[in-house]
Amino acid sequence: MARVLAFDCSSRTGWASFANGSAHPALGSFDLPSGMDYGARNLEMIGRVRVLIDRFKPDVVAFEAPIFLPRDKWHTRRLLTGLVNMVELAAAERGLRCIEVDPSMVKTVMCGPRRRIGRSRKFKAASKEDMVIAAVNMGWHVADDHQADACGVAVATFGHLNRVGWR
Repeated sequence: MARVLAFDCSSRTGWASFANGSAHPALGSFDLPSGMDYGARNLEMIGRVRVLIDRFKPDVVAFEAPIFLPRDKWHTRRLLTGLVNMVELAAAERGLRCIEVDPSMVKTVMCGPRRRIGRSRKFKAASKEDMVIAAVNMGWHVADDHQADACGVAVATFGHLNRVGWR
């Protein structure tokens, strides 16, 4: 049975740690101070990820892939890319497998497929509120949408590991 440590990386990062089939994952979130430059935030992130890896001893570390952002949001894109790189680096330092999960998969495993809006051709993806409600309905006591997203990352990771025959 695999132990997964999953992250939803952002200025407020959510994490979830649980074994496949466990009823209640350990959950948390932390803020990265906004006054820091990118390098300092990355150092803060890798330090926190290392502590969580040492605490929970996962077999696999996973994170939600940064969303594609337009060019005018380059600062956010740079921040998110740096943070997930720190997750990968911390996992690599300890010889752990690291899995990147697409945001649409995170939403699908928690809330089901996208829903059509009325009779239009447009579809609606799960909202932050939908993610929290789904996590609560699964019996998890999430404090925010970042923790709910981290739970979705873990659920998607377990699905991937089951498909590839992980033991």
